[in-house]
Amino acid sequence: MPVATRFLLLLLLAPLAPVSAQQVGTCAPGTAEKVLDINDVRAHVFNGGNLFFGNVTTSGDGYLVPKATGNSPIFASSLWIGGKVDGELRMAGATYYNFEFWPGPLDEEGNPPEDCTPYDRIYRVSRGDVARYYATGEMTDDLRDWPAHLGAPVLDGDGVAGNYNLAGGDQPAIMGEQMAWWVMNDAGNEHQWSRVPPLGLEARVSAFAAPSTVSALHQATFYRYRLTYRGEQPLDSAYVAVFTDPDLGDASDDFIGSDTTLHMGFVYNARDMDALYGIPPAVGFKVVRGPVGLPNGRDDDGDGMVDEPGERLGMTAAPCHAKILEPVNGVEAYNCMQALWPDGRPLVEGGTGYPYPNDDEERSPIAFSFPGDPVTQQFWSEENIDGNGTPAPPGDRRFVVVTGPFRMEPGDEQEIVFAVPFAQGEDRLGSVVKLRLAARYIQNAFDVGALDPRRVAGFPGAPPFPSSYGLSRPYPNPFRDAATLTLTVPERAAPLRLAVFDVLGREVAVLAEGVLSPGEHTLTLDGAGLPSGLYLVRLETGRQAETVKLLHVE
Repeated sequence: MPVATRFLLLLLLAPLAPVSAQQVGTCAPGTAEKVLDINDVRAHVFNGGNLFFGNVTTSGDGYLVPKATGNSPIFASSLWIGGKVDGELRMAGATYYNFEFWPGPLDEEGNPPEDCTPYDRIYRVSRGDVARYYATGEMTDDLRDWPAHLGAPVLDGDGVAGNYNLAGGDQPAIMGEQMAWWVMNDAGNEHQWSRVPPLGLEARVSAFAAPSTVSALHQATFYRYRLTYRGEQPLDSAYVAVFTDPDLGDASDDFIGSDTTLHMGFVYNARDMDALYGIPPAVGFKVVRGPVGLPNGRDDDGDGMVDEPGERLGMTAAPCHAKILEPVNGVEAYNCMQALWPDGRPLVEGGTGYPYPNDDEERSPIAFSFPGDPVTQQFWSEENIDGNGTPAPPGDRRFVVVTGPFRMEPGDEQEIVFAVPFAQGEDRLGSVVKLRLAARYIQNAFDVGALDPRRVAGFPGAPPFPSSYGLSRPYPNPFRDAATLTLTVPERAAPLRLAVFDVLGREVAVLAEGVLSPGEHTLTLDGAGLPSGLYLVRLETGRQAETVKLLHVE
């Protein structure tokens, strides 16, 4: 179906029933649009809570990667936030229409602007824009007008906190190489899609892409949401999610899955060739940084401690994958965020994941759709829906990536970061393997600060280089496909050697050798061809030696 025709049909299907009376604003929907295009992705972003799908000019398939192909693996994505205030459901979200965020901030009482139109703008800047300004004095409109007064992040170069003085040395705090920034709120008007009251949230959004010769970053984008809660009573049992309608080239032959170790939902192809891409790629939505969560008895951040203060959540659910049970209001969307189907039934392990009344046996509730390994066909995946290797019928899929629950007091802030990794291997399942490697690389790059805005040559506030060598613990450990670790190199670097040995002392891989540049280096050990067992990763610099253990399982 042509994209324009599909868009018109979706508008006709939008719910027309009025919502109950709410103390909300009268803002018009945002119309701003910008494109991230610094690397090998062309991603359209909007200021209504929607991504890649926004209006008649970009009515879907607004995420092109590799951008020269003109092909899109994602038709539409949108932000969902839901929670309860004094037991009453509050929600902001949508799928393809009636988006429930409006341009502009909220005041301290939670009121939106009387007129949101002055805030209907997305600002896009790049490190190249800043360099050009310092070299020639030329500035873009967005660099000149950078809205620090609305909370847009600034690197302080003039020593005066809270201002934006470009001539004095201030500059936008750009994550990666190119960044789009905007502010939006969920109280600007009535919630026609969810049909429940707003939460009273302000969201400051940074969408960015990172410079890299590594495809994992070169073909990825990031979305950071800084949420401020302006309600009068606590917001409890809150979740943040991204709904995605993936059309991986040809939408009719897709499979989806979830990787609980990488905190990622993903789509791949059920057939060996795709009508648009040829060799089918894989693409995901990954929780890079979740909110500070409620105590749950789990080690959510993988640091060996349970429920420590400030512990952040990862992906906590990946439900509601079926097109035929797509949520159409806030109650159904909030069910999804709690790992339920829109009708309130639990997601269950096996088959389609839906608990049909005539099932031969009762199946266990599960929070994640198809969390098994499609490559090895272990556990429940769309390659193996019954435990006997039977694949599901391919088709047009949906998936939701969720993080929560968490709690916010009035005035509290939370930060959530998602990434969209992409990979194309030698075949369809090889693309899944490469996507996992890309997801690991992305997480490591974020964790070690490679995307830190202060990583600007010569900027006075840049983090100092480390004073000694350091070797992080590998992740994941144990590992199957690949493990990553971070090597920290001091400013005065000496020749080094980082090698992997088996328990008999035989060298099996060299990860780094020679003089490396100061800073953090993310390295990957490929598990292909390695027998199961214990391995030692040893760093030798001439001045120090350090060893970490790593377990490989097949």
